[in-house]
Amino acid sequence: MRPDHSTVKRLAFIRYLYREGVSQSRGPSPYSCSSILLFHDAVELFLQLASEYLDAGSQRPKFLDYWDLLNARLEGTELGQKESMRRLNKARVALKHHGTFPSELNIESFRAATTNLLEDSTELVFGVSFKDISLIEYVDLETARMRLFAAQRHTQSGEVLEALDEIAVAFLELISDYEDRKRDRWQRSPFFFGKSMTFLNSFHMGIDRTGSPAERKIAEFVDGVKESVEAMQDAIKVLALGLDYRKYSRFKNLTPNVLRTASKGFRIQRQMRDPEEVSPEDVRFCLDFVVESAFALGEFDYSLNDITSGKHS
Repeated sequence: MRPDHSTVKRLAFIRYLYREGVSQSRGPSPYSCSSILLFHDAVELFLQLASEYLDAGSQRPKFLDYWDLLNARLEGTELGQKESMRRLNKARVALKHHGTFPSELNIESFRAATTNLLEDSTELVFGVSFKDISLIEYVDLETARMRLFAAQRHTQSGEVLEALDEIAVAFLELISDYEDRKRDRWQRSPFFFGKSMTFLNSFHMGIDRTGSPAERKIAEFVDGVKESVEAMQDAIKVLALGLDYRKYSRFKNLTPNVLRTASKGFRIQRQMRDPEEVSPEDVRFCLDFVVESAFALGEFDYSLNDITSGKHS
């Protein structure tokens, strides 16, 4: 039996908690210690969902009781990592109730054990790959959501560049939709940080880059200023929207440049890249970044139309 829509969404949330735990586990100590709380939450939610899915529940079972309950419903196979999860549970109690910090080595061990449990058990219980589960379902903007689903299909077919095209456009759609709903009656945006510099380079200004030494220096200066201003505009906008700039920098490096056309369409400018240089993990990172960006934008969203009419989102 394949999982239904509701089950997939819950699996997607579990994967989100797991990814947050992985991210925190790689941070500096003692901040990395909080990762074991997320790992434990992700595992416990998974076990609860699995017991419902297999109808193996019991009234308020303890954490370690899930293994016996689930193994009784699995035919000829068993859930692994029980002893590792026993250690994780003890470490969680020690941290949460006694303030005892786990060592860096233990954190690495818990990350590996949680990864193995979720990857192996998701396939075992639900018949789907844990790596393929995504929070796309939670993206509200339909056009962006459909593009992200299309990117998943391209990835499964090995068409990584086509997948990155869809992801890049989906990201721009999310940003544009969020910004457009914040424009005032004069179409001014609070996320406007200067006019476009697209056509303000030496070529469009008619400066000869092969001319005299003075002309070449002027051309270099003009192009350098243009690139610097564009980079600052881009960075300020990303930070103002509350997005993770470090993740954005990797996303920007992997995805093609996308321009809005006068007809509100999109023009994709692909980087000169061999498809073999892009891994499925790169595509998955970009896709997850867009989903996380959708969540970040949704944390504080509003529409000027709602404000002027007395409504609140």
